[in-house]
Amino acid sequence: MSRLPPLPRSDLPPAAHQAHDTISSFFASSPLGTAFAYKRPTDDALIGPMPFYLASPDIGQDVMGLVGKAGALPGLSPEARETAILAVGARFQAGYELYAHIRMAVKTLKLGEERVRLIAGGEKPKDLDEASGVAFDVATYLASKPGALPQEMWERSVRVLGREGTVALVHFVGLYAYTCIVLNAMDAPVPEDGK
Repeated sequence: MSRLPPLPRSDLPPAAHQAHDTISSFFASSPLGTAFAYKRPTDDALIGPMPFYLASPDIGQDVMGLVGKAGALPGLSPEARETAILAVGARFQAGYELYAHIRMAVKTLKLGEERVRLIAGGEKPKDLDEASGVAFDVATYLASKPGALPQEMWERSVRVLGREGTVALVHFVGLYAYTCIVLNAMDAPVPEDGK
């Protein structure tokens, strides 16, 4: 059971209603919303990190807005983005994040179950394309090592992804590290269909 349990909109304080609606709209209009469960089917209470976001609705809306804006940044393919997100999830072992993005990678992006299983387990598959390989390496380093990203790794990322793609990659690593920390603090459960 989550330390901040999901609540249906009707049980939320009025200050959280707009955030609830904004977050619901974000998922309803995104491929994320069809890849994995983001609300309970019985009462539409938002699950995963969303109860935390609704506990501070202004910040929660801002976080979801950042996720949407980062997704619109150029230079990072959906496959490289999901590789980075899964690599971050592997480092933090955030169950809901791994559940959601394994499903996103397999169902929506068709990345292949074995490849996704390896990434989510913290291993770099041998058959990643160059962009996804760089995304895995940068995300893994930033999520697990102290200090600055090595210059060689930065230069490789810029060479492969371009400056814009590298900026987008770092945004996703930071956003999903934050999400994993939130999920782990809440002890957010994986939906029953998540295995």
